[in-house]
Amino acid sequence: MEIDAQTQNEINQLYNVNDSSYLVFSIHGHRFAYKSSFVQEIMYGAKVHPIPFVPEYIEGVLNCRGNPYTVVNTLKMENEPDPEIAEKIFLLFKRDDDHFCIHISNIDVFFEPEEEDILEDSVKYKQKQIPLFDSDKVEQVLCRDLNKDE
Repeated sequence: MEIDAQTQNEINQLYNVNDSSYLVFSIHGHRFAYKSSFVQEIMYGAKVHPIPFVPEYIEGVLNCRGNPYTVVNTLKMENEPDPEIAEKIFLLFKRDDDHFCIHISNIDVFFEPEEEDILEDSVKYKQKQIPLFDSDKVEQVLCRDLNKDE
């Protein structure tokens, strides 16, 4: 069922969805920003269930209220040295087409930048440009490696 623009606007106002806020998080000290309205949930300490015969960067799946989310370690995906993440923090993305999340080290802050501080590929926070995390890029790698159409 499609929702018309007026109904969506009313829903946004009802739930006070702020489309201009960003989440800053880190993975092994590397900071990234992600639009808060695209975050489904942040889970701490969730059990990850390993699955066989998948690329090494897929750590397994976790259960979020009955929905399985594929857990991706982006450090392993990019063949970074020392890719293990000790903290059990998972950033679940709000996506219509699939359920996946990334394993992260820390949630730094939610904030609302000034409009002039938002660039195409980064956002300014405390006088530093923080690169925007691209969840579509992760999805493309997943689809390619699992031989699945997007």
